[in-house]
Amino acid sequence: MRNTLICVLFVSSVVVAQTSSSFPNLAYDSVDPFIGTGADGNTFPGATLPFGMIQWSPDTRPDGWYHYSDKTIRGFSLTHISGAGCSVYADLPILPWPIYEGGSGPVVSSTFDDTALIFSHEHESAHPGYYSVESNTVSDTGVKTELTVTQHAGMGRFFFPAGAGRMLIFKAAASANINTHYVLYFAAKFEKPFESFGTWTDKIAADTTSASGHQAGTYVSFPSGVEPVVMKIGISFVSIENAEANLTAEIPAWDFDAVHASAKTAWSKMLDLVQAEGGTSEQRTIFYTGLYHMLLSPNLFSDDNGDYIGFDQKVRRLPAGQQQFANFSDWDIYRDVVQFQSLLLPEQTSQMMQSLVRDAEQSGWLPRWPVANDVSYIMGGDSSAVLLSEAYAFGARGFDLTTALHFMIKGATEPGKGPHNYAERPGLSNYLIKGYVTLSDDPEAAASITLEYGSADFAVSRFAAAIGDHAHESSLLRSAQNWRSLFDQDGGWIRPRNGDGKFLEGWDPDHLLPHHKNWDKDNQMGFEEGSTWQYSFMVPHNYAGVFQAMGGNASVVPKLDKFFEKLSGWALPNFTVANEPDFCAPYAYLWTGNPWKTQQVIDRIRRETFTTKADGLPGNDDLGATSGVYVWNAIGMYPVIPGVGGFALGTPMFPRVSMHLGNGTLDIVSRGQGIYVHSVVVNGKPQASSWLELSALSQPQNRVEFELGAEPDHDWAVKPASFPPSFDVPKR
Repeated sequence: MRNTLICVLFVSSVVVAQTSSSFPNLAYDSVDPFIGTGADGNTFPGATLPFGMIQWSPDTRPDGWYHYSDKTIRGFSLTHISGAGCSVYADLPILPWPIYEGGSGPVVSSTFDDTALIFSHEHESAHPGYYSVESNTVSDTGVKTELTVTQHAGMGRFFFPAGAGRMLIFKAAASANINTHYVLYFAAKFEKPFESFGTWTDKIAADTTSASGHQAGTYVSFPSGVEPVVMKIGISFVSIENAEANLTAEIPAWDFDAVHASAKTAWSKMLDLVQAEGGTSEQRTIFYTGLYHMLLSPNLFSDDNGDYIGFDQKVRRLPAGQQQFANFSDWDIYRDVVQFQSLLLPEQTSQMMQSLVRDAEQSGWLPRWPVANDVSYIMGGDSSAVLLSEAYAFGARGFDLTTALHFMIKGATEPGKGPHNYAERPGLSNYLIKGYVTLSDDPEAAASITLEYGSADFAVSRFAAAIGDHAHESSLLRSAQNWRSLFDQDGGWIRPRNGDGKFLEGWDPDHLLPHHKNWDKDNQMGFEEGSTWQYSFMVPHNYAGVFQAMGGNASVVPKLDKFFEKLSGWALPNFTVANEPDFCAPYAYLWTGNPWKTQQVIDRIRRETFTTKADGLPGNDDLGATSGVYVWNAIGMYPVIPGVGGFALGTPMFPRVSMHLGNGTLDIVSRGQGIYVHSVVVNGKPQASSWLELSALSQPQNRVEFELGAEPDHDWAVKPASFPPSFDVPKR
């Protein structure tokens, strides 16, 4: 009999070998990990730590998702990404399986690949760092699973029905995977020895110790008993030895409750960095669950000893105190997540940014939407460059700034191929020559990619300015105005263009025509996940220039009013709260001198588009980005301009929010009834502008006070001098 299982898991194959070897916390208790697991939220309810490597969570479908509406669990896999729009990870689903006299469990399979346990939410519980469920079986009693974790390891307790044989199934080839390449290693140990084992490929083979292929797995069996089967498991992206070392270092004993308590402590400490007072129970639950989602990724990728595998497939060891991180959904999180992380956790966020710099040094380019030690090239733009600039602007500055800028400038100015021979900035040659990505470069996303490149250029220009490279500050600020190359003066919209300079024909903004031809066919040609309605308002670094081109307030305000007639729903000429290009748009009114209209939209977003139900997120959470919309808008400010340390002011939801920043504290206090801002005071001084520079919050203790009322105030922040900044260059 053995009590150790050591394995290496490739994304599509497996090789198996055996050896003989508190007190209540209001923030913690307000988190509901089931929010976002319904509809299209794509979050997971399982156990993980802030930015942890392991996310031990149930999967209800072969693609690795957990859908709240499903009735069966296929396994509890070890890796997940929260809220992404495409399936990835879900490595090594592990399923407790009761063996009854005369047969197997409730779903019979000759290979165990399709085994699943029936469950109901009445017997399911989730809290940060802990998950449990009791699965129904053919008997009247169920299989209860409890999971908790450390950074690189986890511990599970599995309670089986009395009299049933007890088996744990390891579905090693059942990962959900996009077009990325990585290897996951794991080592599992059991408190008591197992009595039998086996593997499978096309059929189950008892007493075998290896299997490989696209259908492969292993199992271990224990005799019947009333005590739980207790297992602990460590993972690594480097080696089996490191997986076992991670496990030994983090869970040396067999005390499940102690590991659970430690996970709760870690989450409580993290969530308590933001203390919200007042509000309804529902508001607090949505707020703290959103904050929780914003603290799940990026994920630790280096081991306890500092080892990690790089983009060049070489194993490196970091000095003590340094860590490598992976899984950056850059196109999403540059809007509102990295700023929050930088404010709260500047040292840890700096290590995340240094991770991107290392990736670039090893691959030759900043990675686009990196997963593990590979790129996925999901979404257009050059968003890792924006991440680096945003992190610096909001206080995370402990990374190699010179090398970071080198790769940011390379991506912006040098057409070239990155990993997998994919263009780092597709269409860059035309962008540099013509000022826009042409429809021949990318028929379905040319205009939106142009605007994303413009946002990246602007963010890099701010970063260059901050570290003294004024030549690139100037040149990139100029290319950040390339939105003008696509601006159609006749209609007042961003409009795709062909290589010959002609605008796209068949143009009808209100009906989003012409439509995509190949995918997302409801979207408008030339725009990724949207239309000209979304993207014409995605130039926050120069709203003044855009609005002047549109014809001034007489044209802009009615357009915005129509845009916000609806707050969610795709394929419409309206705002979509879960669509990242729209995130900044509610604040566009500030540049028109109508701050009360921003306040109205923010209040509607908070009340109408988020709930405490499983489907309470309005769309993919995208590693916390959609949650960030609620969190920032509840606080009363939003980081609108890429690469600029400052906030557009909205309207706070809570009477008080206290934030523990890396360099001090920030209290946001509101007084009065209503949603409309009548005045703002910052550290004792009246604030006439609807823009708050981060540098104004540099004291050890900072305080922003909002005076609210039930009616709009038509005097505060209505004159151009009080508008947020716009960044332009003189016309040539």
